[in-house]
Parts: sequence; C-alpha cells; structure tokens
Amino acid sequence: MRPALGRRGYSARSIEARTVATVAARQGDPDQLRHFISTALLNDERGELANLSHWALWLGAMPADQTDDSFMHHPDPASWDPIRLFRALVSSFHLAPGTVDLYVHSISTLLNLHPWLPHAAPDVAQAFDTFTAELLDGSLISATSRHDLDRLRYGRDDG
Repeated sequence: MRPALGRRGYSARSIEARTVATVAARQGDPDQLRHFISTALLNDERGELANLSHWALWLGAMPADQTDDSFMHHPDPASWDPIRLFRALVSSFHLAPGTVDLYVHSISTLLNLHPWLPHAAPDVAQAFDTFTAELLDGSLISATSRHDLDRLRYGRDDG
C-alpha cells in the first residue's frame, strides 16, 4: 500500500491517495478505497469537505474555473450547489465493488451536512432510497457503508 493511503486524516497527498484508491477499486481491489475512506475521511471534517469538493467539481456542482487541485486543500461548502451535487451523486451512482462505498460515504456526508436535501429534492431522495434498499439486501458494500445507510434510512423516517 502506498504511504499516502495509510495516513490518518486529510493531508496534501489525500487527493492523490483518493485517485489511486479509486483506480484500484475500479480494477477490482476495493480494499484500498475502503481503507482510504476509513482513514482519510471518517471523522475528519476537512477530508470530508475536500472529498465533496472533488465531487462537486467533477460532477458540475461548482464553477469549473479551478486551475488546479488547490481548492480542495481549503474546501468551502459555499462554493458548490448542494442540491446539484446530491442529484449528480445519486444519478451517477455506480454499483461497482469498491466505488459504491465512496458514493455511499459521500452521499452520507452530504446529507449530514445538509439534512434538508431530501425535502428539497424528493425525487433524488426516492432514487437514493431505492439504491439503499438494494444495497442493504446485498453483499456489495462494506460494513462502514452498511452502517451509514442504516443510519440514514432510520434517521430519515420522518414521513
């Protein structure tokens, strides 16, 4: 495992580590990405926000005028549109080993940051609920993703 992948919390190398881990997951090795989620993202606000900023740029939820990755080192949630990001994450959700955990974790983080999103975009919330049921019934996701989905599922049963 590369050193950047083993670090706890956000660092300047986290962007590289995320890319390396995502590529490995897409090539059939989800363990590096799961490790990255548990060490660089979980319980690290800066890492979580940098991850969402990365998604926001790639999925068109923030202006594309970024000339390099430095904006992720000082992430600003006000720089991206949370509804557009929620919609884009759910609509581009990939049920592939490994990367599904990054999607689940990112959506969970976004919903924790903006708990009003399901009410602002009920069609997206419904689509995500459908994925949630499918994922919880299967064996594709990690224990961390299962925990995130259970928490979201039962925390949002407000009608």
